[in-house]
Amino acid sequence: MVGSFVKMTKVFSIIKRNKFFSNSILYIVGSMMTPFIGLIMMPIYTNYLRPEEYGTMTTVQTLVGMFQLFLHLSLHGAVTRFFYDYLNDKEKQKEYIGSIFAFVCVFSTSMSLVLLIFHNPIGSLLFSNIPINPFFFYLVGLSWASSVLALPLALWRAQEKAGLFVIFNITKSILIMIVASFLIIVKDFGPEGVLLSHFTISVSFVIIASIISRKSFTISFQSTYVKNSLIFSIPLLPHVASGWIIKSSDRVILEKFVDLKELGLYSLAAQVSIVLSLFYTGVNNALVPRYTSLRKEGNNEEAKKLLRIFTIIIILTGGLSIPIAIFAVQLLSSNNYIGAMNFVPVLIIGEIIKGLYFIPVAKLFYTKSTKSIATSSIIAAVANIILNFFLIPYIGAYGAAASTIISELIRFTLIYVASKKNKEVI
Repeated sequence: MVGSFVKMTKVFSIIKRNKFFSNSILYIVGSMMTPFIGLIMMPIYTNYLRPEEYGTMTTVQTLVGMFQLFLHLSLHGAVTRFFYDYLNDKEKQKEYIGSIFAFVCVFSTSMSLVLLIFHNPIGSLLFSNIPINPFFFYLVGLSWASSVLALPLALWRAQEKAGLFVIFNITKSILIMIVASFLIIVKDFGPEGVLLSHFTISVSFVIIASIISRKSFTISFQSTYVKNSLIFSIPLLPHVASGWIIKSSDRVILEKFVDLKELGLYSLAAQVSIVLSLFYTGVNNALVPRYTSLRKEGNNEEAKKLLRIFTIIIILTGGLSIPIAIFAVQLLSSNNYIGAMNFVPVLIIGEIIKGLYFIPVAKLFYTKSTKSIATSSIIAAVANIILNFFLIPYIGAYGAAASTIISELIRFTLIYVASKKNKEVI
């Protein structure tokens, strides 16, 4: 018994000293809070929202992922990478961060206004069964807040301030849960209550994040910094967009071919399976800056070891998550949503493949080989859209799930081959 305790103490001591492990745990805790709160909210959602209403809410939330990406042009990725190029010159680092922040604020606000002005034609293209008013307006507002908030979060990742990152996200998630519960249960706002809570809390936290990060940037606009970052980030847009297309566009396409009830069941399964995705993302949030730092220091063996550990984590947790996720659906949802568990295993397989995809991407990301990432992503995204339009009319939501797996396999295969061909990749 004493021997076991001593071994456990040694393990915890190693984890505490190892920045990757300690930050991974913090990022996992922070990123898992959102799906954990989603699981807590599941009985509320499934008892106070009809499947049709749940499908409406999650479709809008899904589209936010794509809209916010184009509102910040994936510049959060540039902040994570270029931050290390100015480690020895803090003033330039502050000017760089300030320039990117200023550009994104101006660009995202301008584009959001354009979207609001043309809400009818754009909303008609996006929604077939969901009302444009008010849901398109929630979509734009949430996308703007998410795009601006992505920058300070990326900065904290680059600074390896995992504790701040986690506390910030946990607090934000809890407040959204409280406000959403009040608006759904007490005020009977339905799906609008959830979206309204997300919007108001997100805007508030944009202000808080700006205040917290104030000492890390200088208010300026250096066009050279913006230009170099756009050259880096724009090729990443197809890469990041493809992730959204493969993971989330199925719900947008489903809305045009199936009734909102089936969409709601599929969306609940996707919401449960995304817990695994966010777990992988949490580890990856620690992996990328740590891997980049090790490569910068010339410590290539440690960098390789880091990727092997990540691979083991993906495979083990992926296998365990399938029965756990099915049990969660049975336990936490009402009888109206029990059919959602049929989609869970297939969607989780897609998440496992996506987790493995992070490994070759980390290598190419360090070498700034973003064009090869973009190429593989575009091909996989196009394949996903084609498969969705081909399969969904015949087999409904099962077609969407199958499209996800096939597209993830295509993307992983292409990016793996690209990483092998790149001579700078270890």
